[in-house]
Amino acid sequence: MTLHQTHLVAFAAGSAIHGIQSVLVWKLWRHTAGAHRPEAKEGFAICLLAFLWQAGNLWREMAITLGYSEDTVALKSGVIVQSLALLSFPVLFSYLVPECWSAGRAARVLAKAARGLRYPLWLFASVSALSIVLYEFGMRTPVDPDWSLHLTMNVMLFYFVTFFVLSRGKSQNDKASRSLPMLRANKAAVIASSLAMGTFFFVLWSPYRIGRTAWMELAAQMTSVPFTIAMAYRLYQFPFMDAFLRDVLTGAALLAGFCVALSIGPASTVMLPLWMATVAVGLAFAKAPLSRWVDRALLGYSEAIEDQEERVAGAIRGLTQLPEFIARVSEILRHELEADWVDTGSERRADAVADFRIPGSTPMWLALGPRRGSRTYMSRQLRVASRAVLELATQHERLQREDAERRQLVQQHELREITARAQMRALQAQINPHFLFNTLNVLANLIHSNPAKAEHLTEDLAEIFRYALESTRLERVRLDDELRFIESYLEIERARFENRLTYSIDIDKSLGSMRIPPMILQPLVENAVKHGISPKVEGGEVRIIARSGADRVTICIEDTGAGLSRKSRGGSGIGLPNVRDRLAHVYGDAAVLGLEELSTGGTRASLMLPQHEEVHA
Repeated sequence: MTLHQTHLVAFAAGSAIHGIQSVLVWKLWRHTAGAHRPEAKEGFAICLLAFLWQAGNLWREMAITLGYSEDTVALKSGVIVQSLALLSFPVLFSYLVPECWSAGRAARVLAKAARGLRYPLWLFASVSALSIVLYEFGMRTPVDPDWSLHLTMNVMLFYFVTFFVLSRGKSQNDKASRSLPMLRANKAAVIASSLAMGTFFFVLWSPYRIGRTAWMELAAQMTSVPFTIAMAYRLYQFPFMDAFLRDVLTGAALLAGFCVALSIGPASTVMLPLWMATVAVGLAFAKAPLSRWVDRALLGYSEAIEDQEERVAGAIRGLTQLPEFIARVSEILRHELEADWVDTGSERRADAVADFRIPGSTPMWLALGPRRGSRTYMSRQLRVASRAVLELATQHERLQREDAERRQLVQQHELREITARAQMRALQAQINPHFLFNTLNVLANLIHSNPAKAEHLTEDLAEIFRYALESTRLERVRLDDELRFIESYLEIERARFENRLTYSIDIDKSLGSMRIPPMILQPLVENAVKHGISPKVEGGEVRIIARSGADRVTICIEDTGAGLSRKSRGGSGIGLPNVRDRLAHVYGDAAVLGLEELSTGGTRASLMLPQHEEVHA
């Protein structure tokens, strides 16, 4: 790999690095307020100037590659951009020197001298810039451009020494205060300033520079890269600087390896493509471990971001219960993101530093509170949070679905249990031995006195048993079938009470096919006979009325018996609690059972069912 090719690769990489960083820091400057705004402004200035410097170098090398002569505007423009950027560096450096009140006397004097140079540097840079432009276009110049550039590089060497001394002293202070982010920033500044100081001293003053000037000049020209990396460490509290550092450091190492591999590779046109392909594949496999090493060694992270993402995702996937999910997610992310608090809810929180929408059938929001230590969330934390949002959406949907299915299964199981239990209670309560014995006694008397009536009563009793047994296998029966069963029951009771009991059934014809739970009316009819008609000497009437309303069906069981004042109908026995339990499990809150005393005497039980349960034959 020739020196010219190395120049092209190096300047192209430097331009890309500085261009990307300039855009990032410009965005930071626009959206930053308070004490960090001057830092962002200084960072943008040095990144932009470094980009112009490297772009000017690349421009000049590309013009040479394309065969432009020194007299062409293309080549002169690249030289002008390169030279003006170089002249601007000392002026900018004079503004970057911090005030060192706590440093030693020598450091304070050095910093004061470096800051005081800004005023003569403005004049010098202006005159020198004018001289370079005039020189490139063949005009007389106030000063010699070569002398101006040589002096500029010496002034830059002075500033590199200043930065090295001040950064070295600041590193000691930060080490004592155990401020790890600032300690890394100052270490980066020490390394960058020492590299720049060494290369510039070698190019300008070393007696061993003869024969090696070209390569050392390239090294000096590339010192803007470690300086902007040090600036990225200094702006480390801003988002995306950690990602920039990781990618730049990893990319620079891979690029250096690629250039070295090409330099030592075979010169044969046959073997060179194979060698380049081998090197490219090797570097591709080296990228992941190199990125992890940069994360650990240069950014202070104990694990790679991919490992942290997978660990957080695994922890979220491990939450298998919905109540545990809501409680544990906040705890997991609060620890992983180093947040003061993390909250998940259906509404956005106004006090959140950052929030993320969790998609799904029931959208939620992940809200992050301030980061511990008043720090800013870096791109690493934001990336982990973004990956967590995807896992949260998937896991939340799955848990909601499983919870709904579980509830449905439990509800169905409970409904089957309560239905079976209610049916068994109904059989125990309504077809109990007393009812059976009373019916058999009536039959025994009627066999001799009225055989036809006894036969009819036997058929009614058989109908009751048949319906009761068959209905245990059904969840819904037609209202007509239920009323035929009730009519058989009332016929038997009328045989017992003789002329003391009468009944009537009045329903809308359209309601005959309506589906209701089996044996839901029998306990109400039995209560009317047992507690209403039976205590009254003269007996009474039982009326069953069903009417359809706008959105519900009302079935009333009325009696003209003793009324509620004679005996409570509150449901202390088996019948009414049985009916209420079954209604609650079948219809929820949509069905109502009411009990009231009539002004004319007697009691009314009102069963109100939702209209949509009606099914026509």
